[in-house]
Amino acid sequence: MQKSLILLLFVSQLCLAVTLMTNVPNVEVRLGSVLLAVTDRNGVAQIDVSLPATLTLVKPGYLTRSVYLEDPEKTYFVALIASANLQISTTPDGASVWINRKLVGQTPLEVDLEPGEYEIVVYKEGFCRINRSVSLQPHERRKFHFELFSTPAVRITSKPSAKLWVDGTFVGETPIDLRLTIGEHEVRLEAADFLSLSQTIRVSDHDLQHFEFFLEPSAKLLVQASPPHAVVEVEGLRQRQPAIFTDLPLKKSRVVVKAVGYEEKTIELDLKQGQNFLFVSLEPMVLRLDVIAPKEAIIFVDGKSVGRGSTSVRLVQTVHLVEARWGEKQWMGLVDLSKDRQIEVNFDVATVLLLGDRNTLYTVEGIVYRPPSLIYLPEGFHTIRMNEKERTLEFQAGRLYSFFPEELGYLCIFSDSVEECFVNSEFVGLSPVLFYPVKPSVLRVSVTGWEKDVIVEPAKVSYVRVGGD
Repeated sequence: MQKSLILLLFVSQLCLAVTLMTNVPNVEVRLGSVLLAVTDRNGVAQIDVSLPATLTLVKPGYLTRSVYLEDPEKTYFVALIASANLQISTTPDGASVWINRKLVGQTPLEVDLEPGEYEIVVYKEGFCRINRSVSLQPHERRKFHFELFSTPAVRITSKPSAKLWVDGTFVGETPIDLRLTIGEHEVRLEAADFLSLSQTIRVSDHDLQHFEFFLEPSAKLLVQASPPHAVVEVEGLRQRQPAIFTDLPLKKSRVVVKAVGYEEKTIELDLKQGQNFLFVSLEPMVLRLDVIAPKEAIIFVDGKSVGRGSTSVRLVQTVHLVEARWGEKQWMGLVDLSKDRQIEVNFDVATVLLLGDRNTLYTVEGIVYRPPSLIYLPEGFHTIRMNEKERTLEFQAGRLYSFFPEELGYLCIFSDSVEECFVNSEFVGLSPVLFYPVKPSVLRVSVTGWEKDVIVEPAKVSYVRVGGD
């Protein structure tokens, strides 16, 4: 029994011939560092080796493979895979390299890989992270050298090309390459006939980043309107005419044109890319005013006689000055046709006209008034206080009383439509302009297409009717 055991151990230590086959010829077969054989041109090698054993197969241009041998009667086949060689270097050295999320070393680095797709990440503290995708073919040798930067390279493109502002500073036109610090940045792009675009971008620590923007086509709209004081509204925006609107979306938009004393007009406009034009002429707003008065009273509206007694008159403005005279009796009133279409003449009270400038202040019966004001007082004694001066007078019914600083004169400007009024080229309001205070002199009164020199005397009211003498 002991002799049989010794014989078995002896036999197990004998070298046995094992057949090994590979898919390529001239493959070195090694046991550790010892070369045992080289496969022939058919990829076959007979190897004498003590079993069990692990052999290594090596051939330049192919990935090294290992095979475990334990059965002497089995033919072992090993397929070698053609390798790809990848070399990575950086400035500075010492950057860590991850391949498919696995740390493989630091630069400079050389590694053999199986052909295929790889994601490479190179990173060194204090520098931007480099991300690259690479496709490796069999027997291919690829070299990459990366210069490491502390700030990322950012490429900004747009369709169409546009002017670019970054953090409020103009930097050029797209496409453009910049180096921006890591973090958030505000970018604004503008191109003719396209909507402006403002957006926040977040720059990461990757060395190369691309931001692409698409601008929406836009329209411009020029609206000219009559009368000159018309106001235009488009997409919630409001301007006096001629109104210029930019950066409007390409869609059907409502254009609303308004003017005091004129009928409002709304137009649906299909905006096209680029410049659009629109002219709008408004029709005067015609309103009816009913004046209730004694049948013998002569009625004046805006300084013009319109009839006797109760009278109806059609007018194109909303605010009007109404006067009535009946023998020695006088009455004056103001009516706003947007609020009231009727006014009644009352000769049973005294009409009091309070005039002055912005520094003038009146107090009557404890109530404070700023000029110009029209008030009515019952017959009897009343105290009028103008700034620091005070007067007590007996007021009679059916009489008109005027109070004003004597160093000023006053202008009333009337027209048949609502117009912009100017005195010595200074805009003073839309007609009718009532009791406008001026320094007494010869003044140039201008209304659209009409001018006249008017003499204004101290403590007097001068009436001007556009188109009149």
